[in-house]
Amino acid sequence: MKLSNEFKVGLLVLLFSLGFAFLVLTFGEVPFLGPKGKTYRVFFDDVAGLGVGAEVRVAGIRSGRVKSVSLKEGKVEVVFELEKDAVLYRDAVAEIGTLGLMGDKYLNLHPGTPASGVLEEGGTVQRSLGYADTDRLVKEITQASERVRLLAETLQIILSENREDIRMLVKNLQELSYTLNLIAQENRESLKGAVHNVNLLAYNLNRSLPKTIESIDRLARSLEQVTSENRQELKETVTNLRDLSRELKTTLPELSRNLNAILTENRQDIRTTTSNLSELSRSLRDSSERLNRILAHVERGEGTIGKLIKEEDLYRNLSTGLGVLAKAGQVAERTNLYVSFRGELYRAGDSKGILSVKLQPDGEKYYLLEVVGDSRGRVYREEFLPNQYLVRKEFKPELTLQYARTFPVPGGKELTFRGGLKESTGGVGTDLVLSDRLYLYSDLWDFGRRDRPQDKDLKPNLQVGVHYRVRGPLYVRVGGDDLLNAKLRGAFGGVGLMFTDNDLKYLIGSLRVPLR
Repeated sequence: MKLSNEFKVGLLVLLFSLGFAFLVLTFGEVPFLGPKGKTYRVFFDDVAGLGVGAEVRVAGIRSGRVKSVSLKEGKVEVVFELEKDAVLYRDAVAEIGTLGLMGDKYLNLHPGTPASGVLEEGGTVQRSLGYADTDRLVKEITQASERVRLLAETLQIILSENREDIRMLVKNLQELSYTLNLIAQENRESLKGAVHNVNLLAYNLNRSLPKTIESIDRLARSLEQVTSENRQELKETVTNLRDLSRELKTTLPELSRNLNAILTENRQDIRTTTSNLSELSRSLRDSSERLNRILAHVERGEGTIGKLIKEEDLYRNLSTGLGVLAKAGQVAERTNLYVSFRGELYRAGDSKGILSVKLQPDGEKYYLLEVVGDSRGRVYREEFLPNQYLVRKEFKPELTLQYARTFPVPGGKELTFRGGLKESTGGVGTDLVLSDRLYLYSDLWDFGRRDRPQDKDLKPNLQVGVHYRVRGPLYVRVGGDDLLNAKLRGAFGGVGLMFTDNDLKYLIGSLRVPLR
């Protein structure tokens, strides 16, 4: 049964209405159809990525959207719109907050106090606070990781250059520890007594020291006075000491002989003292041997210190991990993401639904991924007997995966060449970008046509069209399809929505509790 044109138009309007209703139910509202509200403005030194369409909250309640963000005289002017029932007072305060884990920004307002008076519509919020800058935090973390990497390299160099000195130090410490341990065990009671005496001495000093210091101070003053009063006598005393020194020169030999006699008489006591010193030396040698054994364990890589010195993989893994973290942060910061979905209507009532994802790491190239649902399906022939074929049709999603390079052309325009898969077949394409709202495009694909087995010698599918962004994320497409085949040639039209990574972060972040 052939459908009338009126029925087709009605069906198309119904489909678009259902799609529009799906958008409203999914995303909550359509920005350009919302009711008008009250407009205000505020100035910041830095908005940290706050963009047009960002959410505005009054005392934590979602109440509006940011209309524009622009630079004026060294400041950033943010114009925002609030609902009619939202009230701001003259002492209101504005700040920039962070929504969700994605790091997108929103404008938060503290409404102020009624005593200061109502802020008139179109007025300026006088006070603005700082902001939570997630991008700055990522940069600081990247810089910190680089400093940690340099520190690890320096530590590795120091350990490599001084490994022998460290080994000797640990060896000496081992011997000393062993010796001290033996001394402590052999003289435990004596040490206890010494500690007790020290504690008693500290106690007595604590009681008597202030009086002693006071006495010393008085003595110092007295000595100063005595010195001043008896300067002549002191000079005579110094003279007497000089004379005494000359006399000692003559009497010291006799004193030396007397000391020698004393040493002879006390030889046994001196021998005992020497024996005690020898035993102490042996204890120190035993402690050194213990330190040597500890250093041997370290040299073999045993224990925590040994692993830190011997395991060079630990440094390499740390350095590699920090480098990967820094590179990942740089790539994520400069990559732009575009997600869109659209519907297209072709001749004979056929249609397509397309989900598109575009990743653009810089201004010279991008990667395009599309999942296409085609009402015409994909036709192919299947051989079930020799030279006997069965025509089958599949209704499966088709995949577009292309790599694109962009080149500047005279007049401030850009020309893009694309290549790869187009609807699960090989294909190429070009785009001529005339402005940020308008570009012309063409695609050539399906070189081995199998979608119409009844038609022979079909040429590839050539599609030429115009892409125009109407407003916000809404855009339309019109053009010609299958232009190289006269039987299949026809026009097509489509409508869709395209969202940037900022739009997606806002949509995802609006489902979460704000993070401050």
